[in-house]
Amino acid sequence: MKRIFDSVIALVLLIILLPFALLVAVVIRLESPGPVLVSAHRVGRHGRLLKLREFRAAVVEPGSMETIGGCEGEQPTRVGAFLRRHGIERWPWLIAVLKGDLSIVGPRAELPRYVGCYPSEVRKKVLSVKPGLIDLSSLEAREERRLLQGLEGEALEEAYVDRVLPIRLAHAQRYIDTKSVRTDGLILLKLLFR
Repeated sequence: MKRIFDSVIALVLLIILLPFALLVAVVIRLESPGPVLVSAHRVGRHGRLLKLREFRAAVVEPGSMETIGGCEGEQPTRVGAFLRRHGIERWPWLIAVLKGDLSIVGPRAELPRYVGCYPSEVRKKVLSVKPGLIDLSSLEAREERRLLQGLEGEALEEAYVDRVLPIRLAHAQRYIDTKSVRTDGLILLKLLFR
């Protein structure tokens, strides 16, 4: 049932968002040199590495036409900061939902280096289900940004691992313990009307 829910929601969203996604692509291309889409590596179910595509939100390093997306420490473009603030850079992840690599709602699809910081029992539990495009911690995105605001480099990494990651893992475990299509629908509604 969850797979059908995910596929229907992803397909509807892709159809609705397509004109806006094309506009986002044009604005990214006009603002700074580099590709419109970049690779985003995340850890999927049972620890499988996923290579997702997302809208480029950061400045491309000189001499390189490729960047790894999703690193909060990267120098965001003006458009990229807006995309990240509103979760727009991940719209292309809906294709991964259609393919069955992600769910619409599930534990946060995390970067490999942070999954390595999970306590072993928590890692086993969190990686037992498909990661989601959104999760319970998506409802607290503003609080997460506040915890990381103004930090860079090692201080940013340390704050993320020490302050944000434990919150995300607590939400992920709570979601797994109560997951259902009804729960997914409620999380989606809360996110839409917050």
